[in-house]
Amino acid sequence: MNTRDYIYLVWKYYKTRQRYIVGELSKNGKYEFRYKAEDINKAIKNGFKPLIAFPDINEVYESYDIFPAFSSRLPDKRRKDVKEILAKYKLEKYDAFELLKKSGGKLPTDSLEFIDPIFLDETNIEREFYIAGVRYYDYCDEKSKNTKLKLDINEKLILEKDYNNKYDKYAIKVINKENKIIGYIPVFFSKEISEAIENNRKIKCVVINKECSDTCEECIKVKLTII
Repeated sequence: MNTRDYIYLVWKYYKTRQRYIVGELSKNGKYEFRYKAEDINKAIKNGFKPLIAFPDINEVYESYDIFPAFSSRLPDKRRKDVKEILAKYKLEKYDAFELLKKSGGKLPTDSLEFIDPIFLDETNIEREFYIAGVRYYDYCDEKSKNTKLKLDINEKLILEKDYNNKYDKYAIKVINKENKIIGYIPVFFSKEISEAIENNRKIKCVVINKECSDTCEECIKVKLTII
């Protein structure tokens, strides 16, 4: 967008699992990091603390190299298995920015991750992600670790706006072929997908992976395309 490439930094509040877009990292010749005004204050009220490397929420931080606070979240390029890691994310060479975009740069020590945002001026948009809120819709049997709802790989899912959602005014329900809600589009994509629906863009959402987990946060993975 505007000749810059962007990824968003998302923070998850551990009590409610609500996600907030707290910052954006962009590049065009040099890197810039800034906090996102829309969500940062809400996140701070719920316990988010500005990153040590970026203490001022009103500052725009610049660097000709990717910030160490973010590159440290990635596997070392000197690892013996680095080629396998790059192949996993369909990268031909080690690019820290692209690797953050593809992998999310998640660590077990915090609740931060990077996501590749959707900009609707793009054509042939394609994203892969996990459906949010699955644990609220009785998808997994926690005791047997088996799925309760019938869901097939490559099944086409229905996206429907939820006008009564009190947590996200752009909320999008995800519905299976049996007309049952299985979860929601993650909040960091909901505004753009809501606008795409209103503008009658051609949208396709299909299941590409399904499994049970302890928290059911990464149970149903989908591939979304917008033309």
